[in-house]
Amino acid sequence: KQLYVDKSVLAIGSKVFHKYIQDETINSIEIIDVSPNEMIELLRFLYPQFHCTINNQNVTILLILAYRFEIDFLSSACRTFILFYLSKIEIINMYKNSNKKLIKQEDGTCLSISSIIDILCIWFREFLYINDTICCEAILNKISYCNISSIIQSNDFKNLEDNIKWRIFQVRAKYLENQYLSIV
Repeated sequence: KQLYVDKSVLAIGSKVFHKYIQDETINSIEIIDVSPNEMIELLRFLYPQFHCTINNQNVTILLILAYRFEIDFLSSACRTFILFYLSKIEIINMYKNSNKKLIKQEDGTCLSISSIIDILCIWFREFLYINDTICCEAILNKISYCNISSIIQSNDFKNLEDNIKWRIFQVRAKYLENQYLSIV
């Protein structure tokens, strides 16, 4: 699908697009690994007439695309959203002496922690690539509460590189060690 955009809007918002647009011989850019809907979501944030909001449904793709296309204001906004989201969720035990962990969200609803493992893995990978230790630590803190079987069953965990998986396993092991030492 072809999308028609204003070159000046792209150039102002994105360092990557700015480089492409400087080459006057380029009239179009083919982006094959981004869906049209994802690209439209990104473009909405570049055009000033749209009043867009980062939310749980769009933050991950916006984070990935903002870093890929070097859209600094958007990557910063996604980072802030994610850190705020992580600070507002609370990990609770479903039952005393149970390994069943829940995430209590800001609105009071509770979800199984395994329901967000995929997204936490994606966020961790993205922030690890850009060497953002603050975000990585915040994400790993939440992942450490997940039981290992839930982590391993995560499709997005399976797709991670081995060195990233190792970091997650290392944090989970440290969490278990601390739990054991607090009991003894």
